[in-house]
Amino acid sequence: MAQFNRTDTLPGQDAEGGAAAAPEGPLDNNAKSSRNRSQKWQARGVQWMVSALPRCRKCGRVTVTNDGRVGVRANGQSVGYAGLSTCGSVWACPVCNSRIQAVRRLEVGVALSSLAAMGGGAAFGAITVRHHAGQRLAPLLDALTYGIARIARDKAVFTLRERMGYLGRINALEITLGANGWHPHRHPLPLFDRPVSPDDLIELHYAEFRAFRRGVEHRGFEAPSIIANVLMPVDLTTGDTLGEYFAKSEYSVSGVAFEAASSSTKKGRKGSRTPWQLLDSVRTTGDADDLDLWNEYEKSTRGKRALTFSRGLRDRLGLGLEASDEAIAEAEVGDVYDTGFYVTDWSPVARNSALGAGLLNAVTPAGHWQDGRDFCRANGIPIEENDQ
Repeated sequence: MAQFNRTDTLPGQDAEGGAAAAPEGPLDNNAKSSRNRSQKWQARGVQWMVSALPRCRKCGRVTVTNDGRVGVRANGQSVGYAGLSTCGSVWACPVCNSRIQAVRRLEVGVALSSLAAMGGGAAFGAITVRHHAGQRLAPLLDALTYGIARIARDKAVFTLRERMGYLGRINALEITLGANGWHPHRHPLPLFDRPVSPDDLIELHYAEFRAFRRGVEHRGFEAPSIIANVLMPVDLTTGDTLGEYFAKSEYSVSGVAFEAASSSTKKGRKGSRTPWQLLDSVRTTGDADDLDLWNEYEKSTRGKRALTFSRGLRDRLGLGLEASDEAIAEAEVGDVYDTGFYVTDWSPVARNSALGAGLLNAVTPAGHWQDGRDFCRANGIPIEENDQ
């Protein structure tokens, strides 16, 4: 892997290493989509250079076809490539993350719509452990996971849930970084077959917290504060909004993060950063300390799920079998008949990730193939027409 230092020029930087100029003024929907795609591909290019994960270094850079060709596809709804390696990392890859989170967001919305149609109830919570600057992320995640596992095995919790008509829960894992170090936390969404009263939720919250606290302490960490661990009723008519909350880790340099006491999404608290902001700092400033933190984050989250459904819950809500993150990321736009042309040599894009976004922005979902050809000609990208 290429060594990284503060003098390297990264994708999205000018020759002096400063941030490339961003478009100014209002953007229409297509312009917003194009700008967002450009940011993701620029960040992906940084990953090609600095990621600690081999699959992320290959994602979108290495072809997987026998002849090395990459299809450029548009089907009226989407635009994309066929024939590229994907990593399927919801945590570390901006492009795979967006694909995965778009599907998960829809699944949460469908689940809550089904629950509402059944006349059920739901609650929304936040669970975290005490954390301090200098603590490693992996042990914090372990303590959080173990504490939550203790909740599921607690007899008092089981009895209360059964009385309340508990169906299962959706769990979202979120990680931020602030003055007090890494801050991993889960947002549970417990679902019930009937509306739940505030009194029942208070009783359940205290029972769950007691079990969680014992688990965290068993792992050698300080007792968590109940003030930082909450559980509150939710209005099921806001299913779409909750879907946004639960898939809010989609790549964004604006750093949207959810505050449990809020009815809307917000930027991270003052002094805190999302992992995507951390990666953007590596891209725009080349900060070596931020790179170390990013690599720690990559390794600590590898193999973990960002969004999970408890066993049997998807079937109860009519969602059926769940596609893996990797399968979602591997899905390609359309088929061979949606391919306008093929890139026969991907190396120009592999050297400059911004070209990957630029070509898609030129073609657009509408299939502006001549604009795409012109872009390739102007940037030295060899192409071949689709004879299908």
